[in-house]
This record gives sequence, structure tokens and C-alpha cells, in this order.
Amino acid sequence: MVCRKLVATAFVALTATMAIAQDDLLYLTTEAGEDRLVKTGLNRDYFSLATYLETEQVLTFCGPASVAAVANSLNIDRPSPDRLYPWTLFTQDLLFNAANQELKPYGMVEHEGLTLEELDQFIENVGLAAEHHFADETSVDELRSAIEATLSDRNARLIVNYSRQALPQKGDGHISPIGAFDADTDSVLILDVAKYKYPPVWITVQKLHDAMMLIDTGSNRSRGFVEVSLQ
Repeated sequence: MVCRKLVATAFVALTATMAIAQDDLLYLTTEAGEDRLVKTGLNRDYFSLATYLETEQVLTFCGPASVAAVANSLNIDRPSPDRLYPWTLFTQDLLFNAANQELKPYGMVEHEGLTLEELDQFIENVGLAAEHHFADETSVDELRSAIEATLSDRNARLIVNYSRQALPQKGDGHISPIGAFDADTDSVLILDVAKYKYPPVWITVQKLHDAMMLIDTGSNRSRGFVEVSLQ
């Protein structure tokens, strides 16, 4: 009986902790989430990225979907898909040019996704500048500075690689671009490319850093972020 009571008590405590953690997530589809986006000053990237944000076409294509949105939102030459001729657009498929096929073929990305370093090189291979940072080598303050710097620059974007488990959300490793930052709540808006699963979400910079610190089994390193800019 005592054992059952201890288990029950532990379960209640765990449930309460999870509830608190879930409350840390503020989805953009709520009134409070919308208000935060409208009121914050660093929200410009949201509009350019949301215009081109696509759902990842397979479960492991969060990287290509994020890169496509970022590349389309910046002023670089775009390819012309046959089915859209004569219009131009980066699609998730067309990101696999010769250089990216050599880096990691389409089938391998479909099977296991991209690591942080591969994401960096993938971006550079489509004509953008990229600089990646591992969370275990980057402080929370440095992450915050990178967020503010990229959101203040029309020619820069930020893509984050994090684990959903720390938010908590269902799933594990994921990649998506950042759309806004609110200084009053020290929270950042992740534009989730798994749009069938979750809408954009506000989380604190600390929680994002925590989610980046979890190990990516594909690289056996922490996760992190990539600063993207025009060359």
C-alpha cells in the first residue's frame, strides 16, 4: 500500500511538472500568441518567412523545408521548377543540386535527415553564407544575441536545430527557422515546418537552448543553430 501511495505521489508530481512545462509553450494560433507577435518589435522575418514556409514533404525533411523557406525569403537567384515554368522557386526537391547530392543524397536525407554541420553545408551549396554554432559551445546570452542580430538584419535568417523532448512536444530532433523575438518575455517564435503536427510556437530563449543541448545521435554532438546570410 505504501509503495502504491509513493508511486501515485510521484505520478502526480510528474504530471504537475509536465503541466508547468506545457504552459511554457505559447502557440501562435492562440490570442495571446498573436498579440505577442503584433506587439514585439523584432517580428519582420515572420512575414517574409511565413510567405514561403512549406510543410516538410516527408518526416525527415525539416532541414530542406527550412532551407527552402529561408532561401526563397532572401534575394538570391531561384531555380525554375519544370511544373512552375517560367516562374522560379526553391522547392525541397530542387535543393538537391549536384553539390548537395554529393554531400548527402536525397535518399539518405529522406532516411535520416541532416545534422547541424550538414545543414550548414547544405545552405552554402545553394548560394548562401552559413555559420553554425553548437549549443554546448554557445551560452544562452550568445544565442539571444544571435537571435536579435539576425532578426534585425533584412539579409539574415536563423535556423535552429533542437529536440522537441525539452519543450516538451512529441518527437525528438527537429529543424525550423526563427520568425520573431519578444524581449519582454525573452521568448522566440519557432516557425515549425511540421505544420501538420504543430503551429508556430513561442518558447523562452533558455528553453530553446536547453532543447539544443540534447544530443543528436546522427553526429553524437549537441544540436545548435545556423546563422544564414547573403554571400
